[in-house]
Amino acid sequence: MRRLVPIAALLASLPLSAAGEPRVPIPPDHYTRAELTAYRSIATYDEVLAFCERLAKTSPFLRLESIGTSGQGRKIPAILASKEKAFSPKERETSGKPWVLLLGSIHGGEVDGTEAILELLRDVALTNRPEILDSVNVIAVPVYNVDGYARVSKWNRPNQNGPVEGMGFRTNARGLDLNRDFVKADAPETRALLALAGAWSPDLFVDNHVTDGADFQAVLTVVFGHEPVTSAPLRAWLKSVVPTALAEVEAWGWKTAPYVEFADPRNPLAGIAPDPFGPRYATGYFGLRGVPSILVENHAIKPFGTRVKANLRFLASLLEQTGKNGKALLAAREAARREARGAAVGTPVVIEAATDRERPEPVEFATFVWRDEISPVTGKPVTRYDPSQKTTVPLSVFEHAKPVKSVPRPAAYLIPAGWPNLEERLKAHGVTYTVLPKPLTLEVGTYRAGSPQPSPRTFQGRTRLTAAIERRTETREVPAGSLLVPLDTDLAPLIVWMLEPEGGDSLFAWGEMSGALEQKEWIDLRVLDPLAEEMLKGDPKLRAEWEERLKDPKFAENARARIEFFYRRTPYWDETVGLLPVYRLERPLPGLTPSAASAGGRE
Repeated sequence: MRRLVPIAALLASLPLSAAGEPRVPIPPDHYTRAELTAYRSIATYDEVLAFCERLAKTSPFLRLESIGTSGQGRKIPAILASKEKAFSPKERETSGKPWVLLLGSIHGGEVDGTEAILELLRDVALTNRPEILDSVNVIAVPVYNVDGYARVSKWNRPNQNGPVEGMGFRTNARGLDLNRDFVKADAPETRALLALAGAWSPDLFVDNHVTDGADFQAVLTVVFGHEPVTSAPLRAWLKSVVPTALAEVEAWGWKTAPYVEFADPRNPLAGIAPDPFGPRYATGYFGLRGVPSILVENHAIKPFGTRVKANLRFLASLLEQTGKNGKALLAAREAARREARGAAVGTPVVIEAATDRERPEPVEFATFVWRDEISPVTGKPVTRYDPSQKTTVPLSVFEHAKPVKSVPRPAAYLIPAGWPNLEERLKAHGVTYTVLPKPLTLEVGTYRAGSPQPSPRTFQGRTRLTAAIERRTETREVPAGSLLVPLDTDLAPLIVWMLEPEGGDSLFAWGEMSGALEQKEWIDLRVLDPLAEEMLKGDPKLRAEWEERLKDPKFAENARARIEFFYRRTPYWDETVGLLPVYRLERPLPGLTPSAASAGGRE
C-alpha cells in the first residue's frame, strides 16, 4: 500500500482527472484500487466491501447495508448517505429531500459506475463534497451484479478499453442479464432490488453502464425520459436538469452525447434512433414506477480512467442539480403518482411502442471521419472510424416513441385462483391485491389466445411467446382464492404493462401463462366419427362449411385440424383452452378494493 500511495498522490495532476486538490487530504486507505493502479485494475468483490466499510466508519452520515444475496451467496452492498441519518425506510421522509438511487455494475464487466460511485462516496465521507448531502440523500449500490463482477478475466468484454488487468462478466451466475429481468424477476438480485425500490421509493434512478459500437468523440452518453414509460411531469423535470449536469461535464473537458444507437449502423448520417425502453430494462421499469430514470453509457473505446472521471463528474453534477431542483422533483413525482392512480377507466394506456421517425431532434454530433472497408471475417462492408480525423456532423436524434398498441385502462384485474406463479410476480413488484373470500359470478373482460407462436430460441432462460389475442366480454365464475388487483395505485402503469397480454414485456409474453394454451384432453375417433356424421346430417350449414374447408389441400391433409374442426363443436371440448388467467373489470368491486396506500401483497 505504501509503495502505491505516491501513484495516487500524482493522480490529481493527470489529464484524466481534470480535478483540483481535495479540501480534505485523502488517507492512503481511502484510495480505490483503480486509483492506486492508475486505472489498470479494479478492486475484488471483498475489497469493495472492505472499502465501503471504511467509508461507513469514516462518516456518521454513511451506513453500509445489504439489500439481498446473489445466487452464489454474495451479499449485495448498499450505502445509505443521509445528513439526517435517515437510515431506515420509516425515516425516509424526515429530511424532506429527494432520495437518489445510484446503480453500478448491473453488467458485471461494465465497472465504470462502480468506480465513480466509490470515489463519489469517498469524497462525501471525507466532506470533500459537502454540498451533496445538504440537499439530497443517496442510496448507492456500487456493485449490483456481484457474481458477474467477481468473475474477473482480462478476456471479458473484448470491445472495452480497460481495465487492462481484467473485469467481470456481463451476466449473473445463472447466465441472466439483470438488465432484462425487471418484469419477470427471475434472479434473486432482481427481487432484492425490487424490494429496495418498494421500501425506499427513490425519487431519481441512475443506471451506469459502458457501451460498445461506433466510435465518436464523446466520453459519456446518456438517455433519459424514455417514452412511453415515463410520464410527462417526470420527462419535463429531467429535461430541466440533465442538460445542465451534462454541460458541467463538458466544462471539465469531456464531450457528451445522446446515447448512440444508430438508425443504420452502416450510415451514421441516418441519425440516432434507440429502440424504446420497456420495463424489462431498469430505466424503463423505474419509469413505470413513477421514478425519473437516467441511463449512463460511457464510451467503451475511451480509456478506463477517463471514463470513470467523466462518470464521477456527471454523478456529482447531477446530484447538485437535483438538490437545487429538489422541490420541483418531488412535485413532479407526486403529479406522476396522482396521474397513475387516478386516471379514468377507459383511458388509453400504451403497452407497446416504436421509435417515432417523424419527430426528429437536431444535434451537432462530434465524431470521427469514417469510411467503408471490407471485413476479412464476413467479407461484407463494415464502417471504420479514424480517430485522428475529428469532425462534427448534424444528425437527428429520434428520442420520441409512438404507440404500437394501446389498451383501455380497466378499473381492476382478476387473476383466477390456481396461478401461484402470477401471485409471486405481483408480490415481487409490491403490487397490492385482495384474495376473494368466496366464489363470484361476474361479467368480465377476457383474453383468448389463438395461434400461439413460441420463439425459436430461448431468451433470458425463457421461451417467449406471441399469440393472436381475442378480447371478449363473458360471464364467468371466479373461484374463491382469486386475486383482485385494483388500479387505484401508484403502480397502475406497471400493472397494466405486466397483465395486458399483447405487450412485449407482459407476463404472458415471458411465458408465465403458457399452460393456459395447452390442450390437455383428446377424443378418440371411435367417439368422434359417429358424432361428426350426426352433426353433418343435422346441420346443412355446418356441412357446407366442412365441404368448403376440404377444398383447401393443407386442411384436407391435416388429420389433427380435421379432428379439431368437429371436436371444438362437441360438448367435450375444453372451452378454457386459450383462456388466459387474467380478467378485466370495468367497475370496482365495492368493499373489496384495497387502499392504494396499503403494502404490496395480500390484503
